[in-house]
Amino acid sequence: MPAPRKKATTKRRPAKPVRKPPRAHLLIIECESGKLARQGMHLGTGFSQIIKGWLPGKRVAIVQTSTEAKMADDLAKVFAEYGRFRSVLIVGHSDAELLNMTSDGPRPWATVGKWIKLFEPEFLFLAACEAGQSKAVRNVFESAGENLRQIYACPVPLHKIHTAPMGVLIYMLLTQGKINPEQSQALRAVHYGLSGGQLFRWRRNETGPGEELRGKLWDVIGKTLYFGEWDLLKRLFPNS
Repeated sequence: MPAPRKKATTKRRPAKPVRKPPRAHLLIIECESGKLARQGMHLGTGFSQIIKGWLPGKRVAIVQTSTEAKMADDLAKVFAEYGRFRSVLIVGHSDAELLNMTSDGPRPWATVGKWIKLFEPEFLFLAACEAGQSKAVRNVFESAGENLRQIYACPVPLHKIHTAPMGVLIYMLLTQGKINPEQSQALRAVHYGLSGGQLFRWRRNETGPGEELRGKLWDVIGKTLYFGEWDLLKRLFPNS
């Protein structure tokens, strides 16, 4: 009696992983933009115009917030058009605990992280007072997702003259695809001497479990080195 034939089987190839489209380059969130404009602090607007003029090939979007509901709608529209962003710049008024994201009132930094999590950024720049303190950046790291690698922010009150290095670092990231750590450190040190501005770079592993004490030490260093703002070049060359 002949043996029964085995049914032919076809091996299924494993499905190829779906590749996410490449990230857009920079998302700017200007918090309470109307208020910032009246104060002459709408830095996100000016910076977006500069980047689009100098680097027209870069994909840059700006969201100017008013109410929280409107912000949610605008962020959803930006995500639908651009998808993920490699870097995010947030401009607004804040302290170590809260950011005034919209006219609906201040929100904890953990909430800020949740808002930007959708975009999966690798770099976050915070042009806001005391946003560089360890507690603030720790809360953002914990809520923004594992893609976020570095945060650049000021640990003390931020004056307009102090924002220049942040713009240079963003430009460096957009043009070179990375931020050279030696160049970054030199830039931030020189700028402190020229204007008193402080810009801390925080990495995820510097704010994790067991790093609280070191973070508080950096908070103390930042406060100790804060003497307000000055313009050394104008003092040296008052008639120029």
